[in-house]
Amino acid sequence: MPRRPLDITIFGILFIASAPAELYNIIATDWNYAPKFFGFTLSGMGAKAYLLAQPILHVVIGYGFLRMRRWVFYLALLYAADTLTSAFSSLILLGFGRIRVIFIALLTPFVIYLIARRRYFVLPSKNTG
Repeated sequence: MPRRPLDITIFGILFIASAPAELYNIIATDWNYAPKFFGFTLSGMGAKAYLLAQPILHVVIGYGFLRMRRWVFYLALLYAADTLTSAFSSLILLGFGRIRVIFIALLTPFVIYLIARRRYFVLPSKNTG
């Protein structure tokens, strides 16, 4: 397995560290936040399940970055595609919003960077599980 580059390690740590902040934000809004999934607004139990999945997803993506697993490359792209689609649709429908602009500004270069670094994500060997 190739040595894990520092940038991928940092991404892993940042994703894991962001999970408690994400959970705090959900709890602080008393679960009244209406999340979007690929631009479609969720409500009811679907919204609550999606909100609960977000901090878990952050931990899973962080773990995948730290272990440099191939699946995390695709999961991170899926996560970024969902977030960017939702941010762009909100920008078009609702106008300027500081958080959505930050997501767009940070995730767009992240996706490009991730694609450029995809060779570092490997399949686990049969010996390491």
